[in-house]
Amino acid sequence: MTTSTIPPHENPHNLHETEAPTPPVRWNRHTPISSSEYSDMSMMFGALSILTFWMFGLGILLGAAALGAGLSARRPDTAGHNSGDGHGAIGILTGTAGITFGIVFLTAAVPHL
Repeated sequence: MTTSTIPPHENPHNLHETEAPTPPVRWNRHTPISSSEYSDMSMMFGALSILTFWMFGLGILLGAAALGAGLSARRPDTAGHNSGDGHGAIGILTGTAGITFGIVFLTAAVPHL
């Protein structure tokens, strides 16, 4: 018989009935979202807003989410700490582009409906 590659503390068969598995760290609701996570969300929403500008308002909504997350990414995490990575600005630019493309598409498509 081969040995298990699962560490003994992570093996579900080794848990006693009184022990509960500990949740991952991210499930802790008291941990604030950092500016790097906001900048990642901003870039993701901005890219999706550009890709979905033709979906009758979805690109505009995703662009607004990108702007909000980008502005939150530009805010410092702690007092005296400047988050100058620039990824929040990229999210703001892509969100603005998605909103612009969505508005142009809606003004061109609505008269033909």
